Amino acid sequence: MKSNKKIKTVLLSILGISLLLFVILVYHIATAKPVENATIQVSRIDFDKPFDSLSAFDIKQKLHTIAGVKSEIIVKRNVVVYFHDNKIADSKKVYDELMTKGNYDAKRFEIPANLANVQVCPVMRRDGISYKFTKFIQRIFN
Repeated sequence: MKSNKKIKTVLLSILGISLLLFVILVYHIATAKPVENATIQVSRIDFDKPFDSLSAFDIKQKLHTIAGVKSEIIVKRNVVVYFHDNKIADSKKVYDELMTKGNYDAKRFEIPANLANVQVCPVMRRDGISYKFTKFIQRIFN
């Protein structure tokens, strides 16, 4: 009789802890704020010749004047990598504006079509149970 009471106590404790953790998980998902920089994209422009320090500074200055380009601009050898807001300007628009501001021999880096639609998040697959559960909880509370 005593062992049945201990087993029942252990099972109720495990059930209670599981329920508590589940409620905490649901609360966390329901109160999570949307990502602020969800529209930020990384783009790249390849130039034919490497930059010296003056031309690298010049490229950075010209990119900063284009609407939508963020302050993070990386210039290495003959490649410029920059961050921009998709809602304001896409990579084609930024490239075209940069080419009108200076006489450069460059081309915009474009991802091959077979890689453009590949999911890049290694944590959540859209067909996985975690993703579906999270979306279900967000729909209930938002």
